[in-house]
Amino acid sequence: MAECINCDACLRHCPPQLGAIFNHGADVIIIPELCSGCDKCLPACPVNCIYPFPEWEAEGVPTEWWEEPGSDNDPY
Repeated sequence: MAECINCDACLRHCPPQLGAIFNHGADVIIIPELCSGCDKCLPACPVNCIYPFPEWEAEGVPTEWWEEPGSDNDPY
């Protein structure tokens, strides 16, 4: 967030069905758990301040993230 210029380009390029990027006050927030790894936000960022997790490129998003919603451990 220290590098972000709050241009919202990443937000506009994130697929709306994911909703992984949103504004929270003056900050732009990316929720990794909602990110599909499509990387559409990366080339949109004019200051290159979005850093993907390299292990996700090889392994994909950890599957245990998708097991908790709706389970007994889900706080919602």
